[in-house]
Amino acid sequence: MELLLVDACPRGEASRTRRLAEGLLRSLRERLPGIAVTRHTLAEMELRDVNAERLALRESLCDARAWDHPLTRTGADFRRADAVIVAAPYWDLSFPSVLKTWVEHIWIRNLTFVYRDDLPVGLARGKAAVYVTTAGSRVAGHDWGTLYIEDVMHTLGIPEFRAVKAEALDLDGSDPEAILAAAARDAEDAAAWLADRLCPPLPDPRPSQNGGLSS
Repeated sequence: MELLLVDACPRGEASRTRRLAEGLLRSLRERLPGIAVTRHTLAEMELRDVNAERLALRESLCDARAWDHPLTRTGADFRRADAVIVAAPYWDLSFPSVLKTWVEHIWIRNLTFVYRDDLPVGLARGKAAVYVTTAGSRVAGHDWGTLYIEDVMHTLGIPEFRAVKAEALDLDGSDPEAILAAAARDAEDAAAWLADRLCPPLPDPRPSQNGGLSS
């Protein structure tokens, strides 16, 4: 069983978003001690934006189904993962640009999706994804980052999605540690939610009232 953790937090160890995501991961490991974790720390991966030359090369790799090339290897990690956690702060109505570059590196024809009837159909094996984000301001109805990542996950084949958020952290009068503590509790709930999707509980073997087994 494998988890992909995508760290799109430019501030590194000082990031409050990373802090929440690491707490979620710890809670998940307590529930699923054997889970393997692949990390995409985007500040260290140096993913390059797609240009005409790299796009043509990527299309040829898709045709050849060459999944061990640097342009497709990120997508192969995503395709293989049983679950995904994406951590990114709320920046400029969405998230840091490096996360969009990562999405371009997992959007790989014949690997993470195929076209059927002119529409993309996802091939990812993942069962669920969690998006972790924090904001210094109030986000209200402008959280395009969460909506975008949710749509990406669904389009590429991951059926269930949940977000963990902490906002208004830097406003006058806010109590950032209290806000983060509440978000940390939500992250623990998200870990339990994720574990249930990776390892659903077994049916209750006790007889039901009608004489059969409980379902």
